[in-house]
Amino acid sequence: MGLDNYIQTAMKSLLKNPIYEVLKEIKIIKILQQSNFVKREVGYAPLQIILHFLYMLIMQKRQSTFIKKSHSAFGKDAYYRFIKEKRYNWRKFLLLSSTELLKKIKPLHKKGEYKLLIIDDTVEAKRGKCIEGSCKYVWSNKEHRSINALNIVSLNYADSHSTFQLDFSIKMNDSYRKNISEFTTKLHHRSNAYQRKREIIKGKS
Repeated sequence: MGLDNYIQTAMKSLLKNPIYEVLKEIKIIKILQQSNFVKREVGYAPLQIILHFLYMLIMQKRQSTFIKKSHSAFGKDAYYRFIKEKRYNWRKFLLLSSTELLKKIKPLHKKGEYKLLIIDDTVEAKRGKCIEGSCKYVWSNKEHRSINALNIVSLNYADSHSTFQLDFSIKMNDSYRKNISEFTTKLHHRSNAYQRKREIIKGKS
């Protein structure tokens, strides 16, 4: 039995992993396929890597720490290739996942409770020397100083019980705006990554 099959069998029957149970309830495999997260001839299944990222988030561990401490962790290149894969439609994956989760919590809603769509403008710090789309000297209200960051506009759903991010877009500051041709990474004009890259030089609206 391969490692991937062994882990899935353990999570389904022995460990009763609550994270995997939630993902199974929202039909995560179908969502991944609809969002073009399809495994090619080599590499690991997208579901396995997403599970690892969820563990990092819940345990509040950085990727480097997770790789050192976890015996089931993959090499760092596996995670980098997964994040950089230009075929994946992250926007669709986020929206479909959030929609399915909202269907599950709908029975908790009571009549008269407010349901809101919130547009939020925030700054996300980015570390690294060559992160295309990030800008220096972006003011962060959280850290009260200028940092190297991405300016993000997000669409969120909120009710009396929870908050979900439905979509987000990256915005480059006007003073550091670049033309797409100046980026070093070349992308096919029909790829999801290229379309997202075009968005960063548009206005926030």
